Amino acid sequence: MSTTTCARADDDEGEEEGAETGEGVAFGRLSDDAINASLSPSIYALARAIKKSAHGAFHCAHSIAVDAAFVDGVVRARGFHGKYPCFANARAGTWYAASTAREGDGWGWDGCYFKSTDGHNNNWAFSRTRLNERVAHEAAKAGGCVIVDATRSSVKRFPDALSKTVPIWADTLNRACAAADAEKDPAVWCDGPYFPDWVAEHERNSIRARVGEFEASFRSVEWDVGELVKKLRKPFRCVWLSRGGDGADLSIDSLEREDFTPLVLITASAPLHWRGGRRVGVNGHSFCYIPGAGDDEESWANGLTSADFHAHREALLDIAESRFDTLVERIVSGRVTGSRSIDPRSRFAAKGCSLDADAMNEANRTLGLVSEGAVRELSPECALGACYIGSFAVYDRSDAAALADAFLHVGETAVDAARVAPSTFLHVPVKKAKVSRLDLLNSLPRCLKFIRETMKTPGARLCVTCDDGVDHAVAVAVAASIAMTSEEDSSDVTKDLVRQRLAVVARTHPDAQPTRGSLKQVYNYFESHK
Repeated sequence: MSTTTCARADDDEGEEEGAETGEGVAFGRLSDDAINASLSPSIYALARAIKKSAHGAFHCAHSIAVDAAFVDGVVRARGFHGKYPCFANARAGTWYAASTAREGDGWGWDGCYFKSTDGHNNNWAFSRTRLNERVAHEAAKAGGCVIVDATRSSVKRFPDALSKTVPIWADTLNRACAAADAEKDPAVWCDGPYFPDWVAEHERNSIRARVGEFEASFRSVEWDVGELVKKLRKPFRCVWLSRGGDGADLSIDSLEREDFTPLVLITASAPLHWRGGRRVGVNGHSFCYIPGAGDDEESWANGLTSADFHAHREALLDIAESRFDTLVERIVSGRVTGSRSIDPRSRFAAKGCSLDADAMNEANRTLGLVSEGAVRELSPECALGACYIGSFAVYDRSDAAALADAFLHVGETAVDAARVAPSTFLHVPVKKAKVSRLDLLNSLPRCLKFIRETMKTPGARLCVTCDDGVDHAVAVAVAASIAMTSEEDSSDVTKDLVRQRLAVVARTHPDAQPTRGSLKQVYNYFESHK
């Protein structure tokens, strides 16, 4: 056999082997340049890998610790500690607040929910589902309050929630109070909203042109401001404080001399030139600083919550980077199977309801915390019979099986059905709206079918739960309430109806705080059935 023949035979064998794998032939046909490109990652890929390694949970946790220390220090140094009620804005703000309450202080942080999207350009709004009544009442009573938040933005220090959403909210309440009290001078109470210097003049004018819309939105929720009018002596106005020099002269003494009730808005995000800088923590570990690291927790926290972070803060900041993710896994796993820290989100005021600000505290005092296993029985107006809402902690109760005849768990955390036997049990896995925008929408048919089947039994008791007891379980209850009262004609279902049914649910479950994404999926479900 000639050399040429042998070579051809070898090639044929190689092609046959490549054909079997489906890879050899394709790779053999690549040019040298293509092969080199496939073996050598691009500059873009390398840059992405470096950025990802420098923005992991280890670096975020250390960055949060630095910023939380700033928030703690400035609140105490300026005299706000113990004088003004302090609120952490939902999600990002909670990472920077919980550690500032010290043992024996008798002082800490509460929750609020001002969404940045309500302050985005051309999307300005007074939210009818994020009323933050508790913030208004507490600030009016104390003569001011503090709100903390943060942003990961590379072009600004303050999130839009603090720059525009809160000022719009404050001005709308001022106008409502002036309309309800003839003694309040409209020239003083209705001359806003006031914005920080970095909001462009044309945007300010555009927002001010919509104050009529904001007032109409406020009136539509029928919030009786009579009690607020009695407490609020001077109109609300925002002031801003940051490490970049904003609010350098602010103090409790200077603000008490002003002719307005100050809302002190603090951003935990450091000046932008700090971004990416290497720093050394108190334990000697070097980390890459990330402004507003607590924002968008789903992208880095791996299940760790702000409550977990503050409960295990020392251990997390003391461990080496190579072992950090393992520790997070252990913390998250331990939180699910053992005792849990209270999730601050379960303390936020209800959305979409006009209850007295003390309703939530009264419910927690008399019934217990939802995050610790307490349940809330829904009003008969919901048309769901004997229906209760709770968190995952329900399944840790020794009397869990006696609570209801059927349990529906809508969330990511797995549940041992044996804990509620012999009651009927269904687990519908659903991720948070920010992680999956369609999970709840796609799961609602299964949830509603289970609820209808349960209700066929006269006197049956149903318990709907989710991981925190304030989001998915509430959204499912809202959807079920609508389905039971609008079953024959889904064309009547509007966004206003969704908000109204949420208000009905929140009357007996004032902790209720479904996310905007969850409510949107409820509405889209009925919209798709028209």
